[in-house]
Amino acid sequence: MQQQQQPSRREQISWIFVGLAVVVGLALLLAKGPWWLDGRHLADLKKEDAPKAVMVTGFRTAVVTFGLATVAVLGSYLTWRNLQVTREALRQTRERDDNQHAMAQKNLEHTRMIDREKQDLARDENVTERFVKAVGLLAAESNTSQLGGIYALERIMTDSPEDALTIVQLLAGSIRESSKKQRSENDGKDPETVREPDRAAFTVIARRNNGISGTERTRALNFRRGNLAGASLAGIDASALFGADFTSAKLNNSQFNGASLMGAIFSKANLKWANLGHCDLRDAHLDQEADLRHAVLDYADLTNANLRSAQVQGASFRSSDLAGADLHEANFGVDGDSIAIVESKQLLKAHVTSSTRLPSHLKNAPGMKEHVERCTQEHIAGVKHGEGLPSS
Repeated sequence: MQQQQQPSRREQISWIFVGLAVVVGLALLLAKGPWWLDGRHLADLKKEDAPKAVMVTGFRTAVVTFGLATVAVLGSYLTWRNLQVTREALRQTRERDDNQHAMAQKNLEHTRMIDREKQDLARDENVTERFVKAVGLLAAESNTSQLGGIYALERIMTDSPEDALTIVQLLAGSIRESSKKQRSENDGKDPETVREPDRAAFTVIARRNNGISGTERTRALNFRRGNLAGASLAGIDASALFGADFTSAKLNNSQFNGASLMGAIFSKANLKWANLGHCDLRDAHLDQEADLRHAVLDYADLTNANLRSAQVQGASFRSSDLAGADLHEANFGVDGDSIAIVESKQLLKAHVTSSTRLPSHLKNAPGMKEHVERCTQEHIAGVKHGEGLPSS
């Protein structure tokens, strides 16, 4: 590399000899040049022979001029050559520095990758250790230990979102198992109130499940036959339980106010005195004699919800949206019974058949008879409300 950047020693010596040869040649030309060129006329040159002396002087002046020009040309060449050598040296230095920088950057990235892998491995080991301890606490007999395990699992969900699905399934499973155990200890009956650990597990699930979607969501949010009586989601911003399965669950006196429950399944569930005000219950299933007696559904969105054979006596539907809701065989209370608080204009947007039990003031409301007849024909024809009857 150094031989390409600088002239070799042999080349330097050669240039020294060339320079000496030029100097000697110029000296000889100055001294002897006129006589070499025209020695016959200049052989007997005298002091008084002025013309011949002028010729000698002119020749020597020309030689000096030529010598100076030659030196200038050689100097320019050498300067240019040194400049080229310097540029090449700078280019090679820059290239070497770039290569070294790229290598250093590559080594740094490799080191960072190894560090990240070590950190991920350490984090996974830490999460696994914490998970095992939390599950141990969840399986303990003491309510205090179970609560500690539940909140430890919630912290793991925050630190490791990819484990959220597993933890939600685990917590929902713990609620089902706890409810099953309570029934076996109470002659097959559910106790009147929810256990504190089950309440805490339900709350954690409600605010930490937003990253779970699709079929995994319905499988994870499985509260079938769970005892959540009196459970409350009050004050929870992310109470998203859409798609959850509450089939045959005990949810009386629970507080779902404002929760997202779109597509949730409450078939055969006990929702007596529950607060479902302002809830998103679009496409929800509240059918198969789901008990909604005295439940609060004020300002709830029940668009296209299924309330077939639901028991809604005494329930409040103030300003709720029942557009497209299926109310076939639903019981709104009859005269002398607890009557649901609902307006005829709300029912005229829903699917109300002759099997829907309505109090007389709603049954006789303007337009209700025609609406019931049309909905009944739709039900017999097997078409959805509003799609129109098939042509005969």
